[in-house]
This record gives sequence, C-alpha cells and structure tokens, in this order.
Amino acid sequence: MELEIINERDNPLFNRKELNVKIIHDGGTPKISEIRDKLSALKSFKMDSFVVRSIETGYGKAESIGKVFVYADPKNMMKIEQQYILKRNGLIEEKKEEN
Repeated sequence: MELEIINERDNPLFNRKELNVKIIHDGGTPKISEIRDKLSALKSFKMDSFVVRSIETGYGKAESIGKVFVYADPKNMMKIEQQYILKRNGLIEEKKEEN
C-alpha cells in the first residue's frame, strides 16, 4: 500500500489540517487501522491526534481517496468528531450493555 498526499489545507475554525490522500493498494480497500499506521509512520502524526474520516474507492480500481483530519489538540478532536468516527478509528471503545 502506498500513500500520497494530494491536497492539504488548514482549517483555523476547528484548529486542524484537512488532508486528501491517494491510497494505492492491491486487492480490496485497506482497513482504517492500516491507513492510520501508514500515515503515522509517513508523516509522524500522533495516533491520538488524527482521524481517517472517509475512504472512497471507485468500482474495480486499485486506488482510493481518503479524507484525513489532523488536530493540533486531541481533546478538541474528541469534542468535535462524531462518536462513530472515533469508534471506527479505534480511539474510543464501544460500551457494551449488560443484561
């Protein structure tokens, strides 16, 4: 899997950087955890300060476009991002109900 940042812009309102990433992969679309690991190694992002917001793959293509939000403050990210995005990125665990 290869990653290439195709667009980067600052969003001062939310105190974050918004990246569009081209993901070239073999086989199926890679998991969010794999993309997070690769981005962390490539750009030295802290694992608790960014989320992979979405991954879009065209039919039959071996490349995807991902949207990544990198926050300056992890506490700010926890307030802004929706719960399902944080769960999907492995930043919070789903609470299990006991019967």
